[in-house]
Amino acid sequence: MMLYKFIFVLLIAHLASFHFETWSENNYTSKTYHQRGTFVPGFIIKSYRWESPSGDGCCVKMCYGSRNVRYWCSSYSNGLPSSKFNKIVIGCGDEQLVCN
Repeated sequence: MMLYKFIFVLLIAHLASFHFETWSENNYTSKTYHQRGTFVPGFIIKSYRWESPSGDGCCVKMCYGSRNVRYWCSSYSNGLPSSKFNKIVIGCGDEQLVCN
């Protein structure tokens, strides 16, 4: 029985193997996030990369204060976002991603 629980935990961990990288300037890595939640890096994000395995059910919402700027579920990279943002919200499954 313990083996089945261990395998289940490993499976869940693998399914949520996303990460979000932010840069404050070109070619300067500042923060990387590997968990669900709301994050404020302390700077305007100038570029980013969202990596999320297909079908893992995880998404990221980018916010400027409480305003929704962009939303991605599939992997995406942007070296020069068209809108500035300073907060990210990451969630999986039926979690609501709210910018407030």
